[in-house]
Amino acid sequence: MKIKKFKAASMQEAAIQIKKELGKDAVILNSKQIQKRKWFGLSKKSAVEVIAVMDQDFSEQRKPDPNDTVPKKSLEASSSAPRVQEQEQRVHETVQVVLNEMSDYQSMLPEPLRKAEQLLQDAGIKDSIKTSVMSRLLRDSISAGDLTEENVVHKLQDVLCEALPPKDRWQEAISSQYIVLFGSTGAGKTTTLAKLAASSMLDKHKKIAFITTDTYRIAAVEQLKTYAELLQAPMEVCYTKEEFLQAKETFSEYDHVFIDTAGRNFKEQQYIEELKETIPFENSIQSFLVLSATSKYEDMKDIVKRFSSVPVNQFIFTKADETASLGSVFHILAESKIGAGFIANGQNVPEDIQSVSPEDFVRMLMK
Repeated sequence: MKIKKFKAASMQEAAIQIKKELGKDAVILNSKQIQKRKWFGLSKKSAVEVIAVMDQDFSEQRKPDPNDTVPKKSLEASSSAPRVQEQEQRVHETVQVVLNEMSDYQSMLPEPLRKAEQLLQDAGIKDSIKTSVMSRLLRDSISAGDLTEENVVHKLQDVLCEALPPKDRWQEAISSQYIVLFGSTGAGKTTTLAKLAASSMLDKHKKIAFITTDTYRIAAVEQLKTYAELLQAPMEVCYTKEEFLQAKETFSEYDHVFIDTAGRNFKEQQYIEELKETIPFENSIQSFLVLSATSKYEDMKDIVKRFSSVPVNQFIFTKADETASLGSVFHILAESKIGAGFIANGQNVPEDIQSVSPEDFVRMLMK
């Protein structure tokens, strides 16, 4: 693929230059009127600036071989997918060259694509993902021939949604009788648990109770106790698996039992083993791994890896209001293929938490 910017006195002259340098199958991505300065800038003359692209594979795809005797449908069935993959790889490699080797690559892109590239940059999307997305947008722009900012932004959102877990792994309502939240220290598990419990009781009129296994911090027990008293819900503190099973039995007639756990340094595997020893994860327990949206990508990735032995139904991301971008959250979702159940964006109980779809999350990402 070749992409090049042309300047000429008119579109006719630009077309001649494009045909001469790129061939008759080149595609114009963008054109605009400019003012060319002459005589040391003392005078100006109207001109046009055109960005054109030529992809040999793409042009060949549009022109069938007259000597080909294979039926069209058979040809498409046998070779379409590999050829599309090969073309996408070529586009990806070409855009990578543009991004890495051209200091003015942004000026080579039409304005709508520059807008998309800036949105990805502001969202904190990694370069590898950004290159792949820009490749898709460039390819689709050539195919559709309708390069407007609105269309490009919509397509950008669609491409990002495709990278996320399927929609059926999102918006999983509180559906089990027992709901447990776990994660590293400082993620905001107790406050998040209170938000979910308050919403279940106040909005859905469910009969709720609390269990806490966070016996490492007296303050955590007292915090949850305060929430339980405000909601007039019973609470049990459990130190062992036997006490936990007894608490489950005690609350067996309740609609939802919300379970708080200790926030520990989960780089130590023993803490995860303790969690598994205390709470018998089974189908009746809906589990959420709580991660702070302010955490570094590598830290979140490490936490997810260390909890791989624990069944995780969904993530809950907290402190979304305390970070400038959600790029790290996007990468964790895309790589783990685990959906986001809820995103919390403040301390108010129960208001500052919401369930989201992939489309909702991408809009938050692009804001």
